[in-house]
Amino acid sequence: MKTAPLLCLGLGLLLSQLLTGQTQSKPSTVSRKLFEVEKSVEDLRKEMAALRQQINEMEIRTSIPEIRKEINRLIQVPELSHEIMLKNGTIVKGKILHEDLDILVVQTQIGQLTISKKEIRETRPADLPKAKCVIDGAIKEEVHENKRVYRGRIKNEGIRRADFPRIAFYLYDETTNLVAADSVIVAGTYHMFLSGVQTDATIEPGQTFNFVCEVPVPPKKAIAYYVRKVAWEEFE
Repeated sequence: MKTAPLLCLGLGLLLSQLLTGQTQSKPSTVSRKLFEVEKSVEDLRKEMAALRQQINEMEIRTSIPEIRKEINRLIQVPELSHEIMLKNGTIVKGKILHEDLDILVVQTQIGQLTISKKEIRETRPADLPKAKCVIDGAIKEEVHENKRVYRGRIKNEGIRRADFPRIAFYLYDETTNLVAADSVIVAGTYHMFLSGVQTDATIEPGQTFNFVCEVPVPPKKAIAYYVRKVAWEEFE
């Protein structure tokens, strides 16, 4: 039969194509679509992961004030109202909780201490930490038709935080009559008080911040000189 040689020839060609890789066909349209869908799904997964990360970061940022508030409530710094000087030269700072003929019980930052009076040389009130806000450098005065503008810097030279530092300017005429006055609270460092109140109007020891104070001046009033006053508060 003649079909046998033809069959052999066909098998030979097929085997040749298999060996040379010529039978590999291009990806079909369906396979290309599946690949594109898989790629799109992977992109969506990456975007969702990025969104989850952003949400987590936002939750952390919004929870920080509450965390700080709880920490402030938990940490109770003892009042250092007394200094006990021992005969060996040691100075113990704290608050006297109990006293009798033989001992003193003192609340310190590391806990309660019981001190024998035989070891004590002197007991006196403690010098409490204080803030001290001062003008740092010269104040620049700008004269305008209806106001005076004062620019300068305030520094805390004390040993504790100054809360709501402010500077006031009092303007006088030649006959020492008060013509105008105004003040400004200096923006400084962020702080949260034990009450939960938050502010950026605090100055830590050693810090310096700029201020600008505008004082409106009534029409036709001549200013001869001014007096400045710096004030602040001290809260826990």
